[in-house]
Amino acid sequence: MHAHRTKKTCQLCGRSFFGGSDCYYCPECAKIKKSDTVIRIRVCQDCNTEFFGGPRARRCPDCAYMAKVHYKRKPTARPIGSIDKCIICGKEYTVISGRQKYCSDACQREGVLEWQRRHKKGYHKLSGQDARKQERRKHTQKICVYCLRPFTSDTSTNLCSDYCRAEQKKLLQCVADIKRGYKRNLQKYEDERTRYRKECQNDR
Repeated sequence: MHAHRTKKTCQLCGRSFFGGSDCYYCPECAKIKKSDTVIRIRVCQDCNTEFFGGPRARRCPDCAYMAKVHYKRKPTARPIGSIDKCIICGKEYTVISGRQKYCSDACQREGVLEWQRRHKKGYHKLSGQDARKQERRKHTQKICVYCLRPFTSDTSTNLCSDYCRAEQKKLLQCVADIKRGYKRNLQKYEDERTRYRKECQNDR
């Protein structure tokens, strides 16, 4: 069932689990890490006070309240009913909302998608996520699907050596041939895998 998936060791609790190339924690620990990553200590851009906030939080609660009050006191730049130009296609439209920027739903969708692309691209560069991912991949501990030995690798593989790769390929080819209707001795390959697993376990 898990022949083509990678078995790893959780970097937080040490339990084994099956995960993709950028999975470093078991499902339970991943939920905890995700909550820690989203809500964390930020620095207010106005008063430099530290506060807990999400990824887009820029001001502490006090400064955010004052900024909101100041914004409401400002005169309306675009009164409701005035004419403005769509920032996507340049077509004129009638303003029906203070935050309206687009002339239609199609332009609004395109504008939102473009903002998301720019935001994600800039966030990855500023946050250093790519560098941290590469560093974590170097120390990711996996468990070989053939011999069950733990090993580290920064590539997307679930086999620890050339020997295990060759033997696993033979075993999977045997399974595939049996499914096609050929007569093959699968037990021979399974016995060899069991023998090698015991040998590796004794060497540890």
